[in-house]
Amino acid sequence: MSTAIVKEIFDVDVIRTRDKEILDTLDLVYDVGGGEYDHHDIEKVYRESGTPYAACGLIWRRFGREVVQYREPSLNVDEIDEVYRNVDEYLIEGIDATDNGLKTYDTIIPTVCISSVISGFNPTWDKNIPEDEAFNKAVDVASNVLRNTINQKVSEIRARKYIIKAFENRAKPELLILDNSYPWTHTLQEIDKNEEVLFVIFPRDNQYLIQTVRGSDGADRKKLPKSWAGKRDEALNNILGIEDAVFCHPGRFIAGAKSYDSILKMAEIAVNEPYDEEEKIKKPEDNDIPGKVKKSFLRRRILIRM
Repeated sequence: MSTAIVKEIFDVDVIRTRDKEILDTLDLVYDVGGGEYDHHDIEKVYRESGTPYAACGLIWRRFGREVVQYREPSLNVDEIDEVYRNVDEYLIEGIDATDNGLKTYDTIIPTVCISSVISGFNPTWDKNIPEDEAFNKAVDVASNVLRNTINQKVSEIRARKYIIKAFENRAKPELLILDNSYPWTHTLQEIDKNEEVLFVIFPRDNQYLIQTVRGSDGADRKKLPKSWAGKRDEALNNILGIEDAVFCHPGRFIAGAKSYDSILKMAEIAVNEPYDEEEKIKKPEDNDIPGKVKKSFLRRRILIRM
């Protein structure tokens, strides 16, 4: 990933070695050599979150903003910094944690992470594959992951003004209607301080979708009606009294219809449906510090102590 970052802004020839005489002739050295971008030292540099930097993070900290600016020259300084920090938090920091021997998740379900994907390119003992060939393939994957991560955040920034406008023009406080499939989750979290919006409507793939909104505790503020769960086509239409409903996910967080009028009717039904017993309306004091942020912060501290 460090190499993928560097290749975004420099034309590089990569030499993989620990030979000091060779290292001394190179323009940039990372992950080896004991220099500025080598983290193999007892005295580590730490993020504010408590996660120590590894070579990848040190390279991103030095060149990340330049990478973002080069890929997206239309962004202003604040937007560049926002993308830079987002990439560090959602991509680079996890790589650094793994590289420093920290446990990055605790779950009964095995989850593939970017570090394991990249390390999977290392030649196995029973395959005669040159290391440099495998490394270059890994860099190609890392480059795509890096670019996609940047693109996703930039897309979110560019969509923000449209989401804010739709939020300000709501006819119903509980319903946000968008004219495109914008990435709305983070922006809505920022602007909906009172957690009024329960459902979001948007077009996608020649249909309209209605999706639930998660509150500060990570749970849906209100689920779609129980009677819809797992229903499709005719079965769902019979319940709703319409003709073009397409589906409702069994988890009751998303449903779709072919026409705008039908999705509006579904939204009206969902808004007026009584809450389930397990669904609790959030109290104002719950909004002070998002639960997931608190959990993430505590989680990081505990893992680092281990």
